Formats: sequence, structure tokens, C-alpha cells
Amino acid sequence: MKNGAPHIVLDPGHGGRDPGAMGGGGLKEKDVNLAVAQELTALLLATGAVVTVTRTSDDYVAIKDRLAMANASGADFLISIHCNGFSNPAAHGTETFHYAGSRTGKLLAEKLQAAMRKALGRRDRGVKTANFAMLRLAAMPAALVELMFITNPQEELLLRTPCMTECAAKALFRGFQEFMATRTEG
Repeated sequence: MKNGAPHIVLDPGHGGRDPGAMGGGGLKEKDVNLAVAQELTALLLATGAVVTVTRTSDDYVAIKDRLAMANASGADFLISIHCNGFSNPAAHGTETFHYAGSRTGKLLAEKLQAAMRKALGRRDRGVKTANFAMLRLAAMPAALVELMFITNPQEELLLRTPCMTECAAKALFRGFQEFMATRTEG
């Protein structure tokens, strides 16, 4: 951290030719991820944090390039933003992933998940480990959030609303603030 300000990489998943998961109503994951990242960026910058974003528009950025950007930035933490998808449209809820063995990544994931659970009011699918490249190859503690299931008709409707985009960004912001407070106390 430079001058006490955290440096965070925000990674809005997918983009450009890669839409990510698609809702039955046509909503694309890449658009939700970017909208939430833009809101979250503004909230973090207002506190003096340094923010690096892996994409700021609807462009395709390969995972290796996202990782190269994140790792070269010298950032302290990484948050990758996604929406879940599944073949069964009844699947619903929010969950957050971290890489096994990263205690700081696990704590970050726990704080983000708790804040999303409280603010979004969706089923708590918990905090889990995963071998995702964005978690495994990041040079800093990282968490990957799955806001909701875009393939669930009810959650897709929620994700369409600017209010939910803002609510999700504020939840992630609060979770990150709580994570930082815990680190300061400990």
C-alpha cells in the first residue's frame, strides 16, 4: 500500500466477443460486470484508493493479459466480478471464491460474501476455493465474486436494474472496507 492507500485491481469478467453467461431475457454477463466495476471504481477512488481496472469498456481482454496488467500494477488486492450461470434456471444465489492456501484471499472473499449476502438478499451459496486462473496466477490476494445467477429469470430481472448494479457495487465496497478494517485491527 502506498501512503496507506490500498491499490485494488478490479476485473470485470468477460467483454467484447466474450459475453460470459447469458440470461434467458438476453442480458449479458459482460455488461453487468462492467457496470458494477464502474460503480465500485468510483466508490473506491472517493476514499483515496488506487484502482486499476482490467477493462473499462466492452472490449475483449484475454485472461493472460488481465493477469499481466494486474501483476505489473503492484496492486495489493484483486477483485474479479462475475455473474453465475447454470443449465438449470432454478439455480440462484451469490457466492465468492478464493484460491486455496491464500489466507488473505479467503478473508477478502469472506468479507465480500457477507456484505453481498446482507445487501442483495439472495441465497448464500458461501465462500469456496477454486483453481480459476485469476485467483491462482494473481500476484496478490484475490477474490472472485459471483453476484447472482444471470440464468435465473428472477435474478436476471434484478441484475437488469441500475438500482441493483449500484447496490452490488456498494456491497462490494462495504465488504472491502470491512476487510481493510479487519486487517488494520489484526
